[in-house]
Amino acid sequence: MKRLLPLYSGKFFLSFVLWYSTEKLFIRSIGIDNFGISLITIVLLVSCILTEIPSGIIADRWSRKGSMVLSGLFLGISSLVAGASDSIFMYSAAVVIWGFHDAFSSGTGTAMIYDALLEEQGHARNFNRALGLYEALGGVALILSNFLGGWIGGYSLLLTFNLTTIPIAISVICHLLYKDAKISREVADEKLIKHAKNTFKCVFKSKSLIWLMVVTMMVFCVQKINREAYQLWYIALSAPAIVFGIAGSSIEGLGGLGGSLVKYLGSKKVNIALSILLGLASVVLSLSADLWITIIAQVLIAVVSGALLFHFIAQIQHQLPSRYRVGSGSVITAVGRIILMPLIFIFGIISNQNVFAAGWMLVVLSISAVIVQLKLGE
Repeated sequence: MKRLLPLYSGKFFLSFVLWYSTEKLFIRSIGIDNFGISLITIVLLVSCILTEIPSGIIADRWSRKGSMVLSGLFLGISSLVAGASDSIFMYSAAVVIWGFHDAFSSGTGTAMIYDALLEEQGHARNFNRALGLYEALGGVALILSNFLGGWIGGYSLLLTFNLTTIPIAISVICHLLYKDAKISREVADEKLIKHAKNTFKCVFKSKSLIWLMVVTMMVFCVQKINREAYQLWYIALSAPAIVFGIAGSSIEGLGGLGGSLVKYLGSKKVNIALSILLGLASVVLSLSADLWITIIAQVLIAVVSGALLFHFIAQIQHQLPSRYRVGSGSVITAVGRIILMPLIFIFGIISNQNVFAAGWMLVVLSISAVIVQLKLGE
């Protein structure tokens, strides 16, 4: 715990982003509609996809701690540029920078925990518990920051962007204080081209891992669409700004707290049951025009998709060698984002007419996740 404390603290402050809960309100305030929001999301995905695999290889070859520091710096710059935006072009630039932040942090903290456990204990049998705590701390930060951001946003949306730089600076310091595992630097002597080839080989080495990747991507898409678009339901229902903060704190935060449930997910039957629950919550989201029922459905989707996603990620980590852990994870995430791009585009077209009709996309993805899990072993 002493070894991981700076990493856990860094996760908390890196997740303490005040503007997440009111982002769509700000975007709409500068004249961008739902379809424009979907285009911005696609720009974000392109940025993440182009950066994801190179950033993973950089983390494996250079420094995972350094990658987390860069991630914090990119998030701070993105917050300032986004807050100063007055057009879709400037906001898109901010989103591109945010994509760098997301790519450099994606899977890096998870790999750092896994390797620290291997180095300290000689095994990682308690990885699910350590990962659950790590993600739960990020969830707590999201709950607090979204609630506070909703309150501050009621007075000034711009202030939520500027104040976010304070916790981000603290996260950079925390990550600088972390002692990175030596095992993660074994790959530095390997030639870059060989490293890249072996990274892809690790991902596609077995049929079971491929099916695990597929179901992970489906749950990932459900989670991402819910987190990117939940505010569109509130805009459609004319909810006040404070609701964005309260609901956002629950949706963003409890999705992270879903990580605390990972240690209880070991049965295929439980995972399938949760995927069915995900589909039922999506049906409610698509049919209900009541604000509070909508919020409950979105929170349920966030918690269940978060728990399932963290479980599948943990299963994938157990099948990856340490020297390619971040890079291989980045390949999987990049493929997931490529799949997500056309889904977001379609969602934007449908939601611009009726956001409730667009919710049926989550139902289809949830059902697909159930079908794929039937092909997985225990």
